[in-house]
Amino acid sequence: MSSAEAPLPMFRPRPEDKAELHRLFDEINRPGATARGGLHRLSASAEDGAARQVLCDWLAARGVDVRVDPVGNVFGVIEWRKGAPVVLCGSHLDSQPTGGRYDGAYGVVCAALAQQAVAQAVAGAGITPAFNLAMVNWTNEEGARFVPSLLGSSVFIGALDAEDALAVRDEAGISLGEALSRIGFKGTRGLDLDVAGYAEVHVEQGRGLESSGTRIGVVRGTWAALKLRVRLKGDQAHTGPTPMKDRRDALLAAAHVIAEVRAIADGEPAGVMHSSVGRLHVYPNSANVVPSDVTAYVEFRSRQPEVLDRAERRFAASLNRFAAMTGTSFEIEDRSLRAPAGLDPALGDLAHEVAAGVGLASADVDTVSGHDAISLSQVTPTVLLFVPSAGGIAHNEGEYTSPEDLEAGLEVMAGVIGRMCLAGAVLEDEGAAA
Repeated sequence: MSSAEAPLPMFRPRPEDKAELHRLFDEINRPGATARGGLHRLSASAEDGAARQVLCDWLAARGVDVRVDPVGNVFGVIEWRKGAPVVLCGSHLDSQPTGGRYDGAYGVVCAALAQQAVAQAVAGAGITPAFNLAMVNWTNEEGARFVPSLLGSSVFIGALDAEDALAVRDEAGISLGEALSRIGFKGTRGLDLDVAGYAEVHVEQGRGLESSGTRIGVVRGTWAALKLRVRLKGDQAHTGPTPMKDRRDALLAAAHVIAEVRAIADGEPAGVMHSSVGRLHVYPNSANVVPSDVTAYVEFRSRQPEVLDRAERRFAASLNRFAAMTGTSFEIEDRSLRAPAGLDPALGDLAHEVAAGVGLASADVDTVSGHDAISLSQVTPTVLLFVPSAGGIAHNEGEYTSPEDLEAGLEVMAGVIGRMCLAGAVLEDEGAAA
């Protein structure tokens, strides 16, 4: 019986699916668990390898075809129609240093359970969906160990060459390719099917849903992000006898940079811009030596590109002023601008429809954070869902989302990807089988 001839099934996870969501979530978060209830699981680390193996074993035990591509992206594929495009859903298992256990990992586990719920409904209804269904764990979404972030999904969409990605090195000089080989996840197979659409669920990492009492956020757009790697050069000297007027202190220049990055954001109306310097490399990093070389990782975020243009012009002028003040020089070694993007309107509407159908309040939201969904949205219709984060805490061991909200995300994800697989008007009208 074809999907056109059969009644649409209800893609509802069963009580046992919800119980398994929590059990698998706990199991997959044992590798890298911290004493304070968080997660320290950097990409391609031994802990990451252990979590990946838990996922692969779970999928294989349920008859899902597990594939690993050359940059370590892990796919679990259910194929109903040979060679048909796939609906893809997932997130990432890597974390920030001493980060939270919900960021990313929830999206992977939810995708795996939602995929199972859809497969059960399809089998029970005796139908053959128009599209196949795959879940994914993306490599190095966080960018905490290997830069850039969103690395695995960027390779997948063709925005980053796989060999270049594998050659990226961490601070210890270990390449991503070497690290993946050590944990047994430098694959060769990958996903060789066209992608019809992508869905991801993530914890919100903000207070919006919690404050409004809304269970599901449907992301309609993203903020732009300007990221700069700035190298400041001075001259190494003894911190004792070297006269203050003779010092060319690169760390002093960096201190001015840090304060200015904050001041630029504070100069805009509240909520218009976020900024930070999240990482510094200091050389020689000795208590008795005036630093000669500092690299600062700078970022500005706003939903308005013109605000970032203004910030970049002011920052460039400030760098020249700080160099003159401190007797140092500077170089912008890397610049990347992620433009704001809107996600697929029809899939967003579908998410609201599914949420309403299971009695969950939903609302349109934007995302300030970057997610793999942002990468995928460049090449295929994409929907990104949020569930509430208690207190808006993110990238912190105190991250928390209630079990009820985790289950709500599973309810909506299963309904959305099930409907996407059946195609109907949502994807077919857009010619989404890329």
